[in-house]
Amino acid sequence: MMQRINAKLVELENNSIYQYLLLAIITLIAGALRFYKLGEWSFWGDEIYTLRDASHSIPKGPISFMLVHAAVTLLGTSEWSARLAPALVGVVSIPLLYFPIKKLFGPAVALVSGLLLAVSPWHLYWSQNARFYTALLLFYTLALLTFFFGIEEDRPGYLLISLLLLGLATRERVFALFFVPVVLCYLVLLRILPFEKPPGLRPRNLCLFFLPGLIVALFFASPFVRQPSRWLAVFGRVNNNPFWIVSGVVYYVRIPTICMGALGALYLLTKKHRASLLLSLAAVVPLLTTMAISLFHYAANRYVFISLTSWIILASLAAMELLSQTQRSARILAVGALIFLLLDPLGEDVLYYKYQNGNRDNWKAAFESVRQQKEVGDLVVAAHPGLGDYYLQEKTISMDGLDLSRIEGNEGRVWFVEDMNVEELAPQVHDWIEENAQLVANLDVHAHARNFKMRIYLYDPDKLRSNVVSK
Repeated sequence: MMQRINAKLVELENNSIYQYLLLAIITLIAGALRFYKLGEWSFWGDEIYTLRDASHSIPKGPISFMLVHAAVTLLGTSEWSARLAPALVGVVSIPLLYFPIKKLFGPAVALVSGLLLAVSPWHLYWSQNARFYTALLLFYTLALLTFFFGIEEDRPGYLLISLLLLGLATRERVFALFFVPVVLCYLVLLRILPFEKPPGLRPRNLCLFFLPGLIVALFFASPFVRQPSRWLAVFGRVNNNPFWIVSGVVYYVRIPTICMGALGALYLLTKKHRASLLLSLAAVVPLLTTMAISLFHYAANRYVFISLTSWIILASLAAMELLSQTQRSARILAVGALIFLLLDPLGEDVLYYKYQNGNRDNWKAAFESVRQQKEVGDLVVAAHPGLGDYYLQEKTISMDGLDLSRIEGNEGRVWFVEDMNVEELAPQVHDWIEENAQLVANLDVHAHARNFKMRIYLYDPDKLRSNVVSK
């Protein structure tokens, strides 16, 4: 068996048709996973923001918003059409990233990386969201790899391409600028560690990259510098802690991938492997920075999503290195480690589809329940009124800053649709609802340690008065 594996690896290295056939199969797997139940999951809050921004006749913003705008304009607004562009970007990321990874590490590592990305639960989730994260990850990873090629090969053209890709990534979201501390740490460590210096590590190239890069960074950061109060009003609250950030990242990247990637990085760093140094920093720096930010600022583990490809490439490198270095009699163990890397995320994908409602709140079912039971004149109060407006096709009231005296003075019934954030952001409203309204439905979605809370309450003043009289 091991002889057949060795023969297949040799054939893979030498046969480009075989490589492209496997790449096509992996891309089809990625497509099947990303389009399965694409339109079944409910919209959630951030997707409504995307629809709002993409609804302009000439949308301003990142490429992902323009693609969403084109899809909903041509196909009409629905969960499927709004997520079509992110899903397609998620699928084409497999072949687009294959070629630079192959150039860097060879076809075997590139194919294993593509397969791990295809089945990654985190990448699958954001591919099935009307958000910008798949485009962000693609541009960011390509920027990182082309920067490495530019320094390694002394090719200024690659550095300029890297800048362009970084600009596209930052246009998607400003935390693409994690790129800056990653490459700065990389260049500093190249100077002080006993690594062989790449040919492109010289002042001309560094000035060519960092001077325009500084301008790009200032351009995208300027709105936050000019209006810090507006920024802090939205993102100034502390909502997480370092443990929650790191545990979320470990859960989404998957423990086998992180363990294999980390141990593989340590092994390759002892070999003075420069690419593994850059990828290690790209995997760790965004995580450590976000953990530090969470102590005094709004932070989420999705900010670290840009590190996913670095972990996957490091894990793929480690798996193939283990396969090539292990003696033939024990190579079956190395194959087992590679299989485990694949089966673990696939198991999570099954839970994602069958039991965890796509890892998101079930707003669609909640508002459908309200619509079926609602009577003429009833008011609806929602934790996210944009979702209520969309699914009910009528105006709903926001729980944010809700005037409870208005509810108490209302003679008709009032429906409340509450998610997991209400108890933290509007505790007074939450307590009033639990005291005065009746729980009608519990549509919570459980995903391991996280509960996507979704409760429907009905405030009926007539019933409330009759209960008081009967007592």
